[in-house]
Amino acid sequence: MKKMGIVFMTGLCLVSSDISASVFTIVDVYAETPEQRIEPMREEMRDEKKLREHMEKLLGGRTTPERSETIMRKFDVSKDAMRSILLDVIRESSVKTKWEMPQQRKPEDIFIASHYLCEAITWLGVCADAEGKRLLMGIAEDSAKDKEFRFRALDSYVRCADVQETRDTITRFLADDMRATFHPPDLHYIVMWAYDKAKDDAQTREVIVTAMSTALLKEANSIYFADADKLLAERSTEYAESPQRKATLDRMNKPPE
Repeated sequence: MKKMGIVFMTGLCLVSSDISASVFTIVDVYAETPEQRIEPMREEMRDEKKLREHMEKLLGGRTTPERSETIMRKFDVSKDAMRSILLDVIRESSVKTKWEMPQQRKPEDIFIASHYLCEAITWLGVCADAEGKRLLMGIAEDSAKDKEFRFRALDSYVRCADVQETRDTITRFLADDMRATFHPPDLHYIVMWAYDKAKDDAQTREVIVTAMSTALLKEANSIYFADADKLLAERSTEYAESPQRKATLDRMNKPPE
């Protein structure tokens, strides 16, 4: 992706933590494209080379799964076409980064590649097939990879997983062996998203509550526990009123809210 550095450096350097997430990015520009421009751009994006050029611009900004879905739907981009480009970007960028997040902006090409790798993983969550899911899970499982890549991969996997995959993944990653390799707030965010997504699936919610409450019984960090406990108690009366929760609150010396 030879143009990526140019695109990235012309106003799209949005990986810096000191830039507000409210900045209107290139992703927003595409998502808010005026109606009269949509059809010509749809026609352009039917060409593989042109679609890749558009993606080089989009990957320079920051996306959310919701924004990515909006753009794909608006421009009628097929999942197959999008997935092919994203898998290429992930392969190319991972070679440069060696799956490590740089601690500084130099060398510039590694810094840029890490941003594109993060964004490509996020985009893949809206178009992954079986191969894409295997790739995402492989990244999420690998504790040798940087936690930012792993978090994004697990989040993307859960977003495209079917019901059984979601149940199995949440249960597995909240168990001791995998939970210990993740930053707890990141993992809890993904679990709560999966719970909210399963609003019409009582069985999946029950699986999530059971796995999460079991994990919280073993959580030693009072701050991590308090944050996750509040999120789960707000969602599940069963958990909020459970003897297990009361016992853990007693152990943490925290009153129920």
